[in-house]
Amino acid sequence: MNILDAARHLVRRFPGGIECLAIRLGKRASTLRHEVAGSDAYKLGLQDAELITQLAIEEHVENPLQLLNVLATNCGAVLIPLPGLHEGSGATFEDLAATAKEFAEFVATTSSAMADGRVTGNELRDVDRELSELIGCAQRVRAGLAAIHAAEKPAALLEREAA
Repeated sequence: MNILDAARHLVRRFPGGIECLAIRLGKRASTLRHEVAGSDAYKLGLQDAELITQLAIEEHVENPLQLLNVLATNCGAVLIPLPGLHEGSGATFEDLAATAKEFAEFVATTSSAMADGRVTGNELRDVDRELSELIGCAQRVRAGLAAIHAAEKPAALLEREAA
């Protein structure tokens, strides 16, 4: 998946859609629409991508780190969120089940792409999309586990670790 595909997917999941997000970014909806579409005269800047990600976290948008995950994957890296990024009650079996479901979808999509011995651009985009969704689910599980771990530590120990 390319970074603009990730941006389009993330922007569509915002409460109120692109219109509300554009207001929070201080720009017109048509401008944001052109930026995430990759129109020739428009570019989505790094600062806007960072703010979109921060707003996605704040608004509890599903897979808020999608832009970062795609960027990391495309550069041969993996993103690991810091503890406390996703507030909540901790890891749930629903999060774990969602991760297993996404893994199954990733495997099915990848197997389908490889079935005829060649991989089309559309198949590669489908695999990238499934991989991004899998990574997002796995990060929710990891963040939940980190929240459980932090909740078990005494406050003094947490303050010392933060320093």
